[in-house]
Amino acid sequence: MAYTIMIGEIFEKINSAKTKKAKKDILNKYRDVKALKHYLRGLFDPKIEWEIKEEPDYKPDIETPEGEEANSLYVEMPLCSIFVKGHKAGAALKPERRKHLLVQILESLHETEAQLYMQMLKKKTKIKGLTSLLVLEVFPGLYKEKGV
Repeated sequence: MAYTIMIGEIFEKINSAKTKKAKKDILNKYRDVKALKHYLRGLFDPKIEWEIKEEPDYKPDIETPEGEEANSLYVEMPLCSIFVKGHKAGAALKPERRKHLLVQILESLHETEAQLYMQMLKKKTKIKGLTSLLVLEVFPGLYKEKGV
């Protein structure tokens, strides 16, 4: 059975890479991973505004080994539109219900992936050297920078 690399593992590699070229090579290696592109767009696309910016109280999954939990960013990234301001997927959700759904998602993800999910919603990454410019070099047309 082939191993599917977790999104968090891709970002660990980028975080550890010493040069911009190395970081770019890692992104290029995983350029066909749709969940990665969804994540990067959610993180950097200035047109995407998130309804949730504050991290809710939740119990992170620190016991299940990464990759063995029932949920992952591969599952959640295509569904995150419920948290996008003005998106029809979440239009009928009341703020309390939206927050409750976020807590469920965060608690179902590995702690690393839950942190990444919140970083995306806050539009603030802790991954060294991962910038919008770098992402657009590897994925031209993924989104447009403001003013471009």
